[in-house]
Amino acid sequence: MEQIYDIAIVGAGASGMMCALLCTRAGRRVIVLEKEPQVGRKILVSGNGRCNLTNAFVSAGDYRGTPDIAAAVLEEFPFQKCLQLFHGLGVLTIEENDGRIFPQSGKSTAVCEALRLACQEAGATFRVNSETVKIQAKKQFILTQKDGEKISANRCVLACGSCAYPQVGGTQAGYELAKSLGHHIIEPTQALCALNVREKAVARLQGIRAQVRMIALPDTPAEVQSVGEILFTNYGLSGPAALSVSGAIGKVLAQGPVAVQVDLLPDVDDKMIFLQNRIRLFGSRTPKAFFAGMLHENIANLLIDFAGLRKNELVQNWTENTLQTVAKILGGWPFTVTSLRPWMEAMVAAGGVNCAEINYNTMESSCCPGLYILGELLNVDGRSGGFNLHFAWASAYVAAQALTEE
Repeated sequence: MEQIYDIAIVGAGASGMMCALLCTRAGRRVIVLEKEPQVGRKILVSGNGRCNLTNAFVSAGDYRGTPDIAAAVLEEFPFQKCLQLFHGLGVLTIEENDGRIFPQSGKSTAVCEALRLACQEAGATFRVNSETVKIQAKKQFILTQKDGEKISANRCVLACGSCAYPQVGGTQAGYELAKSLGHHIIEPTQALCALNVREKAVARLQGIRAQVRMIALPDTPAEVQSVGEILFTNYGLSGPAALSVSGAIGKVLAQGPVAVQVDLLPDVDDKMIFLQNRIRLFGSRTPKAFFAGMLHENIANLLIDFAGLRKNELVQNWTENTLQTVAKILGGWPFTVTSLRPWMEAMVAAGGVNCAEINYNTMESSCCPGLYILGELLNVDGRSGGFNLHFAWASAYVAAQALTEE
């Protein structure tokens, strides 16, 4: 007689494994279908292999796409509940800058293995190398695998992830399955992705890091800002501050290049007053010496060229116009983003299943009763710092609560 599972979960990533664990612990018969030979591959590469699993300051304001659904799931699964759950799985954690939470071991395997082992111990069934190519919603859900096997379940969960990071399993498959069951997809674009810029001189700064404020689409209704570290590269801008504004940039790049600004002194509110005070102290210096202790030497050299400063002129002789030019560059060095880096370098995707078709209180589809959609497959993307993984855990928690209360 054919076995009918209570719940079939497509995808053994962050949201899929979390949902499987919670549902199985509540006594449900759960099967998890993973097309890759290994579970949790994106968990393993997250945070440069260290797994930034949540953030102490997580809030709905850290998300784009559909922040309302993020607010709803965060209310049910806040930071403290997330931390308690992972501590209960035996994961020791440490908090670093800006509230970023990592496993104390410094390795993402601590998180992935803790989840996998807990699922196994709870009794969840895992099938790796099992790609779901078709789902039919009948009396039960019938999930057809690539090898032709059909699996039946009373409820179905799509936790397939996005098309980001194809080298570790990211594909369009989840979107196609959701579409086949009645959902509409907001075209995915790269997010948490470095930026290609038009200005070739940026290559002079390759490898230099700085603490900045990134301002994308300045002086427009779509303006978005991010404070943190930037990494200059031979092609443009990377680092957490750049990655955090990339999702917003990706949504409008089809209309043409996008302006961004880099505030090199994010803690200084009035750059003119700052410069005037500094000139009183160091006015007898040339520009390069004036910027010493304030900017990286290579950044200072490029700024001098960009502003057209005379290299041997004492800064006390700068005109008001020159002073205003330098202040303006320090507060908003302009760059022009021509494109995002390819999908292989994008950590997550902006876009996905339209959240207007999801019940925020349960994560159940309003297009297909009994279907639940989680994590990165939805039109929700967070900034850099553990926010995307937290949303994956949180959406899985909300869905599991609904699936086990039925």
